[in-house]
Amino acid sequence: MSSFYPGKRLSTKGERCTVRYVGEVKGKQGQWLGVEWDDPTRGKHSGTHEGFEYFKCRSSHPKAGSFLRPSATWDQSRTFLEALRTKYAAIETGHHAAAASNTIRISGKEAEEVGFEKIARQQAQLHNLRIVVLDDLLVKAYDNTETTSDGLDHIQETCPNITDLDLGRNLFETLSEISEICDRLPKLKFLRLDANRLRDVAGRAESTASASGLAQITSASLDHMLCTGEELETLSSCMPNIRDLSASSNQLGSLDYCDLPYTLTSLTLEENNFTSLENVKRLAKSSPLLKTLNLKNNQITSTFKDQQRTESFTLPETIVDVDLAYNNITSWSIINELPSTIPGLKHLRIAHNPLFSSLRSADGKPMTSADGYMLTIARLPQLETLNYSKITDKERLNSESYYLSQIGRQLSLAPKEKENEILSAHPRWKELCEEYGEPKIERQTESGIDPNSLAARLLECTIYSPAAAHLSTLPNEHNPLVVEIPKSCSIYKVHGVIGRRLGLEPTQLRLILETGEKDRVDMATWNGVEAWDSDEEDAESVGEEWKEREEELVAGTRPLGTFVDGQKARIRVELKAGVGTRQ
Repeated sequence: MSSFYPGKRLSTKGERCTVRYVGEVKGKQGQWLGVEWDDPTRGKHSGTHEGFEYFKCRSSHPKAGSFLRPSATWDQSRTFLEALRTKYAAIETGHHAAAASNTIRISGKEAEEVGFEKIARQQAQLHNLRIVVLDDLLVKAYDNTETTSDGLDHIQETCPNITDLDLGRNLFETLSEISEICDRLPKLKFLRLDANRLRDVAGRAESTASASGLAQITSASLDHMLCTGEELETLSSCMPNIRDLSASSNQLGSLDYCDLPYTLTSLTLEENNFTSLENVKRLAKSSPLLKTLNLKNNQITSTFKDQQRTESFTLPETIVDVDLAYNNITSWSIINELPSTIPGLKHLRIAHNPLFSSLRSADGKPMTSADGYMLTIARLPQLETLNYSKITDKERLNSESYYLSQIGRQLSLAPKEKENEILSAHPRWKELCEEYGEPKIERQTESGIDPNSLAARLLECTIYSPAAAHLSTLPNEHNPLVVEIPKSCSIYKVHGVIGRRLGLEPTQLRLILETGEKDRVDMATWNGVEAWDSDEEDAESVGEEWKEREEELVAGTRPLGTFVDGQKARIRVELKAGVGTRQ
């Protein structure tokens, strides 16, 4: 059991894991290893078994842990050079050597044959390799059966020209192991350590001293390493010349206690647990040279952590490129605040947020993604590209004009006392009015709507009631009542208008909008076969396959115009029980 210890990296049947516990398990005989799987879906529990916590997993997955016997079959690890030769070196056999001398003749001319074998021989020239990918090859710097010389000392003479190295998903346990490899690669600039799980990441001074081999790195990927903010700071501080850092999928929720390198110009933090831009505000102090910030696929909803907004903040003014796509943005407030939070912003990705799938205009009508695109452009005056598309002068003109008209429309539909509240949600109102002129605001009055305003567009409503058969004062289907009603009237008002015209209390009415369209009914009892090109007339001949589409106009604030396409509507009036005419 002495060869097993917490933090030891193992692999069995190609699945990597980290030892978190060594000892006995209640109710089971012998010694056990409590392990956390790199692939958390392989586990059985979180380290707690039958109510007792034996260890804690770093992963937030509820079943990342398992118990295994020390006698399990473990995969054999490799040194760096063993992995390099396994992947890139081809042994020259007599057959290969013979093939090397083969030539072919085309039109009487000799040509050298280039195929897999020649490529393999070229790869075998490890000395010339520049980009090397050794991910998922069970690599350690050296294991307990080798001397340091066997594992490390021949690296520089074997492959001195490597500039880009991927060591992701391997069995490294400490930062010093990785540094010892990198120290022997004098031209190395790009390093990927994704999904390695290091133990004992020490304080900055100690780690920097033991990881001098990382000093030349300018670009690093530390994705899926389950680093804490403090560990991320420690790891990145060992790379004093780093400019490009990725730390995605590390369950990070805040950088409040994490100072990243001063030299950073690009930072990727995709698929973490950030909920606001305030979670990364420390970047303003630690990384003032930052130009690109990628926060894609987080849980960001707002600028601030909570509603209190204790103090404003500004991210580095050097940031020009931000990715907020696939977050949880549901309101315009965070977008309105981007010019003050990220004053240098020129390029933004913000697609696939809930806001853009639920947009409605001031009068309640659904808006398209194209409308959302225009309204985003209009709110961000310095923006040059949106969702990778360049914003032309014409697009900006159209977007800002459209946005201004929408604000005017919202003001027209609201009482005067709501004006300041509405304008507080549109910080560019004054600026846009100075640029394009203030739109004419024509508010509704108690008696109706100004006939000269946009809201005065009317619907011709044909109204009848089946109850006319026993209440002669009501219009029937053959002699209906025709009334023009503004599209912007709320359904509350529609009930009032129709009730007044029929001499009934609005509360006595049910208003049914007959759309003139048809819907398919439940086909559970239909045994026929519908042809791909069957039309409505053919279907109706079957019987009850289709029915008229109707919608009840329930009293509320939603405008009538949002229920109807076109200029005409047909409304059926049904009477509730116990109805009597007005006295």
